[in-house]
Amino acid sequence: MGTEQISANLERSLLACFCLVAGSFSCCSSFLLFEPPIRPKKTLSFTSSLSVSLDRSFPVSVQETPAMIWEQHDVSSRKLLVHWRGEKDAGYSKPFRHLEFQGAIEAELDLPCSFSTTFTNALDYTGEEFMPEVNIEHFNEAMQYVSFSHDKNGTEQSITVSRGSVIRTAQRCSLIHALYEVIASSDNLDDLADLALESGGFEDLYKGSGENENSTWCFRARNYGELPENENVDLGRVKRYSSRARSMGMEKQGLKALTNLLIRFGGKVDLQNPQVKIYIFDGLSEGGNPRKILARQIATGPKTSSISPAERICITNTPLEPIAAFSLCNVARIRNRDKILDPYAGSCATLLAAAMIAPSAETVGIEIAHNGLVNRDDIIQDFRSRSLKPPKLICGDSTKLCIREEATKSVGGVPFDACVADPPYGIRESTNYNENSPLEELFTSIAFDREASLANPSNHSRLLRLGGRLVAFVPVTDQQTLSEMLPNQDLKERAGLQFEVSREQPLNEKLSRWLVSYLSVR
Repeated sequence: MGTEQISANLERSLLACFCLVAGSFSCCSSFLLFEPPIRPKKTLSFTSSLSVSLDRSFPVSVQETPAMIWEQHDVSSRKLLVHWRGEKDAGYSKPFRHLEFQGAIEAELDLPCSFSTTFTNALDYTGEEFMPEVNIEHFNEAMQYVSFSHDKNGTEQSITVSRGSVIRTAQRCSLIHALYEVIASSDNLDDLADLALESGGFEDLYKGSGENENSTWCFRARNYGELPENENVDLGRVKRYSSRARSMGMEKQGLKALTNLLIRFGGKVDLQNPQVKIYIFDGLSEGGNPRKILARQIATGPKTSSISPAERICITNTPLEPIAAFSLCNVARIRNRDKILDPYAGSCATLLAAAMIAPSAETVGIEIAHNGLVNRDDIIQDFRSRSLKPPKLICGDSTKLCIREEATKSVGGVPFDACVADPPYGIRESTNYNENSPLEELFTSIAFDREASLANPSNHSRLLRLGGRLVAFVPVTDQQTLSEMLPNQDLKERAGLQFEVSREQPLNEKLSRWLVSYLSVR
């Protein structure tokens, strides 16, 4: 059978499959400005889908599989495209996007702070329908190109970034919907197949490649530019401007244009649950010009809804939502085998996120409330029902030395790698619990333990190791400033902590929540 006949058969087969599932396929459409509704779960049991990366300090002998070899490939010279998770309230989580990604990629690569990530908008609104400026801004930032660089001796240099490291980064970032590797781009749809063959971006899928040759796959197309004249789109979709951007016409054209590429694949087509998803994005901006982008999805973000308050057994009055918990842990750069402390644990929402990100981490939660308010058995069940490693739970006040000593002893008598906290400001302020804020109390505790360990290292351990991080939320009203809510310079020096970064998350017109990060430097 000749190549032309094979191509014709493949095209007919793909188009037949395409037509059969066209009705059900729309549920897979991407969202930009609005997050899709989450179907309530019927059970609490699930298995974490996050990849477990091995700690580099514990070398083990592992036989490399073809998939592992594919993940080791350097993608620093390839263009990556991140599609951010939609927001129910515009601007609610956007301030944490880049900060969370930066912390996660640094944790996976174990690189110094001179490593930087650059984000460039991939969308440029050109619709005829009216859209408020703030919505245009959110739309344009919904998809962004990602690039990496390393500043050495004042000179920006490229670095090696493995495909596996960026996959694991996306899998732990709560604000990522999907991550794509750009294979080819052109003004002409018919050029994409040849460009992809030249770049080798799909070689692992070819028959005989030995890598991912048996992986099932599917092809989809999305239009983010002007709608084609022959595209049949209802008025609602035009008004919403690409919140559902699937282009049926382009999928048919794309299948035909990519035939010379697709006939080389060894795996079968699977439009319901494919292992590899291939996309053409039409209208994405590249160098200020709209282009047709051929890409493959290489990762999706974590299923944070699985640890939402509605899905948990132990629920407190003001539980931390999953995205906030993931953000704290990623900014803290937690990794497998790290020792992580939450001194105001509550229902352990933060430690649930930590266990999803780093399954082999040792987590400890200190909570002053008794079991009538925070049931420890329910907390343990929340972890076990999700196949996650339960934390060590300590009932007591983290400002007490004996409680902190119990916490460090529970992880072998060594300092913690990270301290993550959402302190109970509201509760303490309403009961006049203490004239100092919870963050000031925590700084005081870290300072005391640090000074005691320096004076008598054989009998006392510092709470946070050198190079470790303290990451916490601080509420600030419209009558306050962030600086007045943070510990003073003297207390920071005593604790050996250096301010790193802060981000504001507006909660309403009168209240914001600031994420603040400190690095242990002395």
